[in-house]
Order: sequence, then structure tokens, then C-alpha cells
Amino acid sequence: MAQIRPFRALRYNPTVVGDLKNVVSPPYDVISPQQQTLLHLQSPYNATHLDFNTADDPYTTAAQTFQTWLSQQVVQPDPEPGFYCYTQEFTLQDGQPRRRTGIFAALRVEDFESGVIRPHERTFERAKKDRLALLRACRAHLSSIFCLYAGSGWSLEHTLRDALARPAAVEVADDAGVTHRLWSIQDPATIADITARLSDKSLIIADGHHRYETALQYSRERTAETGAGEDRPFQYVLAYLTSAEDSGLTILPTHRLIRQTRLPSPTSLQAVLKRDFRLARYAPAHRQAFLDALSAPGPERRIGCVMAGAEHDWLLSFDDRVTHGLPASAAMRALDVTVLHDVLFERFLGLPPDVQKQAVSYTSDTDEALQRVTAGDAQAAFLLRSTTFEQIQQVCENGETMPQKSTYFYPKLLTGLVFYHLEQD
Repeated sequence: MAQIRPFRALRYNPTVVGDLKNVVSPPYDVISPQQQTLLHLQSPYNATHLDFNTADDPYTTAAQTFQTWLSQQVVQPDPEPGFYCYTQEFTLQDGQPRRRTGIFAALRVEDFESGVIRPHERTFERAKKDRLALLRACRAHLSSIFCLYAGSGWSLEHTLRDALARPAAVEVADDAGVTHRLWSIQDPATIADITARLSDKSLIIADGHHRYETALQYSRERTAETGAGEDRPFQYVLAYLTSAEDSGLTILPTHRLIRQTRLPSPTSLQAVLKRDFRLARYAPAHRQAFLDALSAPGPERRIGCVMAGAEHDWLLSFDDRVTHGLPASAAMRALDVTVLHDVLFERFLGLPPDVQKQAVSYTSDTDEALQRVTAGDAQAAFLLRSTTFEQIQQVCENGETMPQKSTYFYPKLLTGLVFYHLEQD
């Protein structure tokens, strides 16, 4: 099953780079162009200069920058291999403090057909080509994938209780109010215990599908070149592993915004929707009640719709009958995102999948979605509830994948806490 091993992380040298807050960054795929510019200006050593730079040839530039940082000891290898305990403390709108605990480790890549490591979302070829070019150039994993294991009956946090009682080697508070802490775990007994505990687990990729598929392709290429034997660094990917039962595991919904396309009028759409959905209407003055009703617990399935020019926000309630006739499995039909794309968008709005790619954008921020409709930047916002881990697990066990942006695991992992150099380990 899952094979992990300790690795010698490359880490920033604080005596050269100064405050680590200025050099770490969010994952490249959630960084806006404006944020990318700000991060570049924040420090000449910010991780985006490697992972997401703006040069005409970003891959050669990243490789040159990486080699310069190595030679100037901007980043340095740890003396011994280890795992790295990583906690993130945060508070959501409900005011309840949370902490998610996991480890960074080197994870041996496997074909998906083996069932050891499973994807839950579809990927884009363009993004995979980008990450593969960067990996070939730098020969290092600059950011981590994020994986979940389930059914362990074992607490990683309990195993690491002694380490967590010590001051962290790294502590960074980001602009979203998340506190990130990192500890190096080099005790052989602890490493052996964690390795054994996870050795019978399969993993689900939560974030980093493109990076994982890239690492798999790169491993195949290097194996063909070198005829590699056991345990070569390029056969592994930098991975963050946490339990699906961790109390801090948080999955937020990713809302959809429609822009630059022809839509029926609110009156016409409402009349059509009533055939298959129960519509509750909320005046804009009662928007919080609308949002509370959308997120309220219970078995009834719901999608929210805020449409430019409509006098009311709509709460669309439905049951499994709305997906009758869809050429999808029961696990896929149970997802609200399937109803949104295959029923609401395609059947009611007349947007086939190729048009959806152009017309739909995404945000996990409810306030942003509503503001963009109010500002005229979007014609409509469709608000989803969170996908559960159980739904993700069911889809993966069926060997299926969800549409892109079906989940938003929060908080995101910081890039720059650890790098995995494949030519050094």
C-alpha cells in the first residue's frame, strides 16, 4: 500500500532571507495575477520566484534561480532525513478555533490503477504540461500534494505529542489569520511507527492532482533513462498526509459564477425551474437568512442562485429525482455539483460542457461571489454546499473523478516551508 519515507528537506535560511512570512506563499494555483505581483515584490526570495514566476521562460528562470539559491545558501538541506509535522490553526466564520495536523513525507508514486493512491478530481492537460516542465527544469518538488487517509483508528497527533510540546522550528501567521507551524521529526522510532501505521493505507489526493500526475510522468521518464532500482528520489513526490478524521479537516464549497453568456430572463428561468425544483425566494434584505437556509443541516439537497436583475435570491431544493436519466453512477448523481453542471447549466441554461469552460469561473468566497454579481462582474452566482469526505471516498472507490473545483480544502498548504530536491537526497 502507501509507501512513505523520510527525506532531507531544503529549507530557507533565516539569516539570509529574514522573516519567513515574506518568502512563503499560497499554492500557485490559487494565486491571482495581482497577488503574484505582490508576492514577487515582497521578497527576492519568495517561493513564487521558483514555483510561479513571470519570466518569458519561467522554467529556465526557475532552475537558474534555484541553483543560485543553493550556491548562496538561501536554502539549505537539513542534516538528516526526517518527517515534518505541520499544523495549521484557523477560525472560520462560526468562530470555532480549529487545528489540522499532518506530516510532510516523501511518498512513492503509483499508477492510479493500483488503487494505492486515488484522484478525486479531473485534471487539465495544460496545467500538467506546466508542472512537468518546471519539474524537469528544477529537478525538485517545490510544493506539496495533499493526501488523506481514512479508517486508521490511530491518531497522528497523539504519536507526535512530544514533538508538538516543543517550540516549533517555524511559525508563520499568514494574511488570512492562519497560524502555520513546522517541526522536524527525526526520531527513528517515531518515523518507523508512522511509516508502519500508514503502510496498509490507501490515499486520496485532496489537492495537487496535476502535481501528482506530473511526478508520476517524471518518475517514468527518469526510470527509462537510468534503469533505476529501488528507492530513487525521483520515484517519490513531496506529500502532506493527514487523517480524514482529523478534527481540523475542513472542506469548503466552490461556488460558480456565470459571465459573458446569454441567459434567460429571471422570470423565464424561474418558470422553467419550478418544474423540477422547489423554489424559496428571499428578498436581498434577507440575504443572511437565505445563506443560513442554504447551509442548514439536513438531508434536503440545496443550491443557491443569485441572479443579476432578479428581485429575489432563490433557494433551489431538490431530491434525487432531479438526476433521473443522467448517464452517471449513483455516487456521481449524489453530488450537488453534478446537478449544477449537468442539470441546471446544461439542461436549463443551455450551456453544454465546452461553453461552460468559457462561461464559468470559481470562488470559495461567498461574499466575493455575491459582490461580483452586485458589481456587474458576473450575471449569476450559484452557491453550493460543501462536498463531504464520504462522498469523495465513494466516488474514488468507484474509480471515478469529480468535475474540477468540486472541493476546496481549507486552509491551503504554504509553499516554501519545505522543498524536496531530487538530486540531493
